[in-house]
Amino acid sequence: MRSAAFTRRSLAGAHICDFPAGAAKLPIEPEGDEAMTDATVPHRNARGEWRPEKPIALPPTIAWPPRPMATAKWLFGFPGYLWPMNTLWLALTLLSWYALTPDLAAMREIEAWWIAVLFARNLALTTALFGGLHLYFYVLKRQGDALKFNNQPLATGSKRFVFGDQVMDNALRTLGVGVPTVTAYEALTWWLFANGHIGFGIDPAAQPLLFWGWFAALLFLAPVIHALHFYVVHRLLHWKPLYRHVHSVHHLNVEVGPWSGLAMHPVEQILYFSTVVVQWLLAAHPINALFQIHVALFSPALGHSGFEKLMIGKRLGVDSGNYFHYLHHKYFECNYGGSLAPLDKLFGTFHDGSQAAHLAMRERMRARHGAAG
Repeated sequence: MRSAAFTRRSLAGAHICDFPAGAAKLPIEPEGDEAMTDATVPHRNARGEWRPEKPIALPPTIAWPPRPMATAKWLFGFPGYLWPMNTLWLALTLLSWYALTPDLAAMREIEAWWIAVLFARNLALTTALFGGLHLYFYVLKRQGDALKFNNQPLATGSKRFVFGDQVMDNALRTLGVGVPTVTAYEALTWWLFANGHIGFGIDPAAQPLLFWGWFAALLFLAPVIHALHFYVVHRLLHWKPLYRHVHSVHHLNVEVGPWSGLAMHPVEQILYFSTVVVQWLLAAHPINALFQIHVALFSPALGHSGFEKLMIGKRLGVDSGNYFHYLHHKYFECNYGGSLAPLDKLFGTFHDGSQAAHLAMRERMRARHGAAG
């Protein structure tokens, strides 16, 4: 309780910086039914912005009174918490560990060859996933503008981005900064494991049920750990000095695409990927740490796709859950965490996409700026 109270007081005092170029200015932003003037495109307003039919709903796991049937459906349904995306990240983790990672014993000494193997693997997987989603959504345009949050193109000829091109800028930051950063964390993690410096220390031979139970529980909770860590780091990054010099780089992306997910300042990359440090304390097995790394590495691609769903066929859509985060890029005064974590609800920064939530956010901003004079 003591630490939670400290966190709430600390985060409540965070300040945001000036609006980035192109961001919505809240006091004059038309919202709600009056903005929905294009009857030919359901859920898209006159400015070409799409919104879901219903407000964003948080997971039923945090509902009170408990809703066991809804919780079971959310956990085990398709699409749901386990299927398909977290299962895909876990499959990539197992492939990486058993086929694309050097033997742990070989990593007791820091050597260039095995770090290069990790870097090459991370570079290839990141390029395939981020580049593949960009190719699908923005080059081949297989979904057209269906479920796309804004039909504006990604920026070209803009001074905000390297070479004036948003996609090139984002890709360079992702591959040139993000991949080396996550590889450094991973290399340090394996060196620490190989030398017995980290790990929860459960002997699988002596306590197999405890070991495998703890191992499975950490795999199950890794996305939640990521969401909680992301909220805390993200609120810190919206503290005015860090925002102005660090996090504003990520917020140059008002409209987002897959490559935008890891387009960050190097300091933000270091803070963001520090989620693996949690597993330095908790992991029963190195796979727990690698899964935590991969959730952080891969999920931003889909989470910044710019689309509500990745459609599989005409009827089945895989929820990216990213309208929640899209609203943060649009207004950057709300939805600091992930939809898996209830912290935005707890600290009063949750925006569910409704007119009521928008008005509440405007009042919160007026109160903050009024108090500051």
